[in-house]
Amino acid sequence: MMSLISRQKGLSLVELLIAMVLGLLLTVGALQMMLSSQTIYRTTDTLSRIQENGRFSLNFLAKSIRMAGHNSTEDKDADGKVFWDGACGASDPCTANGAGTDSDQIGVLMDPSDDNDCQGNNVGADKVIVNVYSVADLDNDQINSLYCQGYNLSTGAWYGNAQPLVDGIENMQILYGVSDPLANNSITSYVSADDVGDWASIGAVRIGLLVNNGQVAGNGENETRSFNLLDSPTIATTDRHNKQAFTTTVTINNIIYQSQGSNQ
Repeated sequence: MMSLISRQKGLSLVELLIAMVLGLLLTVGALQMMLSSQTIYRTTDTLSRIQENGRFSLNFLAKSIRMAGHNSTEDKDADGKVFWDGACGASDPCTANGAGTDSDQIGVLMDPSDDNDCQGNNVGADKVIVNVYSVADLDNDQINSLYCQGYNLSTGAWYGNAQPLVDGIENMQILYGVSDPLANNSITSYVSADDVGDWASIGAVRIGLLVNNGQVAGNGENETRSFNLLDSPTIATTDRHNKQAFTTTVTINNIIYQSQGSNQ
């Protein structure tokens, strides 16, 4: 009787194998859930960073562009323009349309109300400067960034080295809204920098940005992606970076106010 009870307390080989298989299945399921959670986290983090980079970049650009032309009519060197199409150091013209799918560059001309350029350098009171925005990888870290640099229009000197504002900006395209005095100063067309006839007539700017998460290593699939950004030819990229295109249109307040004042 005792030997029968002892044998009943053990597990047979079949029962042991079944238990091991069930345990293995539970372990595999737990690992799959953990890997799925990590993938979801990385994807969510990447999309959040892309949204953040795009939002901050558009905010920097829009804030500066809205002030374009502020008090520039008081400076003979500015010639009443809102964007500087002349030379900025070795860059000629300062506001330029990139060749092919290359990024555009914009030089916002103004007398800053806080007497600081786009980097925070104090330029002095009543100074008309050019804030130059471009996309580049100047520090060679394999990450394109939105850069800014202040330029002294009167002396022809930079206020400092170009500094990155936001990482992960792969491409920037810009179109300029031409206002027509005969049409109540409304915007009649958007053209590239090469096709602007009168830089004092620009009443709005349309910005297009191609943005990634700002990190060297991407976590997406290594595949070719194509993007159409404003007037640029199709931009094709092959890497593991997830990307998103951002666009916005910014009205230049000073041109609108000046135009309304001139019509009164």
